[in-house]
Amino acid sequence: MNEVLNSIYTRRSIRKFTDEAVSKEFIDEVVKAGTHAPSGKNMQTFRFFIMQNADSILALQEVVGKGMENPSYTFYGAKAMIIVTCNKEDVNGVEDGSCALENMMLAAHSLGLGSCWINQLKYCGDKPEVAAYLDQIGLPEGRRVVGMLALGHAAEEGTAHPRKEGLVTYLD
Repeated sequence: MNEVLNSIYTRRSIRKFTDEAVSKEFIDEVVKAGTHAPSGKNMQTFRFFIMQNADSILALQEVVGKGMENPSYTFYGAKAMIIVTCNKEDVNGVEDGSCALENMMLAAHSLGLGSCWINQLKYCGDKPEVAAYLDQIGLPEGRRVVGMLALGHAAEEGTAHPRKEGLVTYLD
């Protein structure tokens, strides 16, 4: 089977990671794939903020849990987090960042890493306590979080879910 299609068909969201760190070389490769995502008018509106320190990742997890009013919220033990943002006024920013996230998930899978797209910061990022934390860690003002990518070595296989029927209609 074609290598690209195989990666698309076999990639799964991973929600349990091992304790093994992800090398900077792998993170750099994953982020590079994100920078090669298509973007509206080639504006490349996405920006990537990477966390590798376990204490920083846990602190972000705790802040997001508070923002979501879910104290048991988890990032599944990810060893790296990539926060994807765009400027709030970028017309295609969310779409551009979404393409970057997909590229990074496929790149991670091709490198033997697990990943999971996490949306919660998108929903609670404007809450005062969460926004203050994002300012504190260095996310620029005026940025919108498109999503986060939890990254690590998979501790278990992801689940293959059946595809729904009726998703495709030809309009000839």
